[in-house]
Amino acid sequence: MDYQERLVCFIDLLGFKATIDQSLKDERVREALYEFIHSCKEEPLKKAIYDTIPIFLAHTDKPFQLASEVYGDNIIEELSELFTLDITQFSDSFVISCPSSDSGSCLLLLKGIYLIKILVFYNLGMMLRGGIALGKLIHEESGALFGPAMNEAYYIESKLANYPRVLISENAYDHLIKSNEDHSLFKPIFSSNDDYKVFDLISVFECPEIKIKFELEQLKAVEQDILENSEKAYPKIKYLLDRWEQKQKEVDSQVLQ
Repeated sequence: MDYQERLVCFIDLLGFKATIDQSLKDERVREALYEFIHSCKEEPLKKAIYDTIPIFLAHTDKPFQLASEVYGDNIIEELSELFTLDITQFSDSFVISCPSSDSGSCLLLLKGIYLIKILVFYNLGMMLRGGIALGKLIHEESGALFGPAMNEAYYIESKLANYPRVLISENAYDHLIKSNEDHSLFKPIFSSNDDYKVFDLISVFECPEIKIKFELEQLKAVEQDILENSEKAYPKIKYLLDRWEQKQKEVDSQVLQ
């Protein structure tokens, strides 16, 4: 068994303990948590990510179709040879990785993280923090998961990301843009005030490939929920509220120019 050179993302759900505490007294929270965890198991999550791949069909009235419309229940079998993703979900954490040599899979990994952020935000009213690293890794779904790249991704998430954002290591970012610099999936990535390459819930909605509209009301609802149930977590939602205000100022400034 040899290590592979892989791109890997470690993701952690923020506020999971507080949500568990809420679920003890609120059946709706309990049901939402149950449904979400089931939808984010390896197979259904992989299906959801693969379904973001537009399939081109020549000589049809609808040349671009969703992968699920074309392949149905066989979507994983049909696309896994073209795009290799390995996913492990445990408790409040996710690990997604792919061979670093496969640029298409690396882009799909990035898109998959955007999707998970949106799913968590709208289905659970929760936030994500994550780290992306590049390096040696062994990753088997429902099996072994270890290596220096996993250690680095976990370190980035737990020690450097700090806010509900995903932080990308320098060498992982350089690898991603090496052959895809102008790809629309890189639009959400920006340089943070602490000089890291990051993306967050606010910037994800700037991606042209994300067709879901951002709803400020949902962000405000999450803020209210945190104030009522987990006030210590307020700096995390404030980060996103401040980012929203910052983006609005940028938009207003562009309109005035």
